[in-house]
Amino acid sequence: MRASSIPFDEKDPARSRVDRLIWRGGLQLGADDSRFGGWSDIRVDAGNKRATLISDRGGAMELGLDFDGTLKGVGPARIGDLIGPNGRAFDDNRNADAEGSARLPDGGFVVSLERRHRILIYPPSDPPFARSPRTLSAPPGFGDVPNNGGMEAIAALPDGRLLVFVEERPWGFVGGDKGWIKFEYRAGEGFKPVGACVLGDAAIVLERSFGWAGFATRIVRVPLTEFREGARVAGEELARLRAPLAIDNFEGIDATKDASGRDLLWLIADDNFSFLQRTLLVCFELT
Repeated sequence: MRASSIPFDEKDPARSRVDRLIWRGGLQLGADDSRFGGWSDIRVDAGNKRATLISDRGGAMELGLDFDGTLKGVGPARIGDLIGPNGRAFDDNRNADAEGSARLPDGGFVVSLERRHRILIYPPSDPPFARSPRTLSAPPGFGDVPNNGGMEAIAALPDGRLLVFVEERPWGFVGGDKGWIKFEYRAGEGFKPVGACVLGDAAIVLERSFGWAGFATRIVRVPLTEFREGARVAGEELARLRAPLAIDNFEGIDATKDASGRDLLWLIADDNFSFLQRTLLVCFELT
């Protein structure tokens, strides 16, 4: 693993805040392994010592974190493959496009995939994703969803249900094995939902836009009570990131607490295996 610190604002090194976010450190990551890259979601353990990442080419990685209130570096990492219900790694990228993840109460994981729109439920294992998952069908109505615009974001709710956001349609779903309810999600103008997690009694949604000025990120808070059948959900904007702030193709988000009980938000950027983009791991305190 390689990790180098990045500034929050390339033009103002003293800056440490945007809207309701306070900078708690950021890193540009790299590795020689050809599977490194394309990280589309992140889950950080309760002690802020280890992160679990998934990639849109069927990869998975556990990464040690050097965090003492500030993200200073990374520790040892191990990288491998997600496996399918047949117990083997995916042999076709169309089957391996993992976009969203959530940690389940039993220590397992749920992963949402697009192109072939579906959800995989992984039982607990060490390392994660080492045991065969079971398949949960996508919510109804996915027949006309673009291959590359499906369930980009998924989160596990306290009551055991799953919360899903669709990138290329203004749709969201709550449910699971017992069925789904559908709501309308209204992202910011020009933005689309690409990541989600739960913080207390609310969902934190990560939205992304891309244009001539590059990437922009919007972070939104939505009370869990808003997610009802037929509801129109917009949420409260917490922050917006764009150049010259530390920015790239942020697709994954998670929430934890530090040793003092303050809320932390972790973001991971998908470099699309391109030398024009960066794998960024950043941490903020949410005020």
